[in-house]
Amino acid sequence: SIKTDDNEDIFDLMPFFALAHHIYKNKLDYVMKNPNNLGMIQESKYLMQIYKNKNLSQDDLATLFGQSKGTIAKHLRTLEDEGYIIREVDDNNRRKYILNTTEKGDRLAVLKINELNEWNDKVGVSELDEEIIQKIRNIARKSGEILKDL
Repeated sequence: SIKTDDNEDIFDLMPFFALAHHIYKNKLDYVMKNPNNLGMIQESKYLMQIYKNKNLSQDDLATLFGQSKGTIAKHLRTLEDEGYIIREVDDNNRRKYILNTTEKGDRLAVLKINELNEWNDKVGVSELDEEIIQKIRNIARKSGEILKDL
């Protein structure tokens, strides 16, 4: 654990959002340094969602991850070019694309899910009870609602 000059644990001093940022950053570093790193660091979160939730759209992913459609499009292009996903025009809305994984994408998604589960087990995320997870979801929900009111 990292200590201050006064021998305090630095994590005891961090505000909640700094902790969340630190966890996310460390997870990315863990994946990058893992000798079994499969690559596709940024794209893998989208691939896993597409794998778990068939027939998502680019708009769905932008909403889920709170990112711009342009950012999502860039990563989806990589996934599509590498043969991990396919985009199909939505029959109900010709301007909308439905996303699904290919067989190659299914295989990578399963590996990435296992990699994520390993991280979650090592750091204790999988030990969090549903009440804590729901509280964190509510914080995220409220933070979005506050922005809408501005």
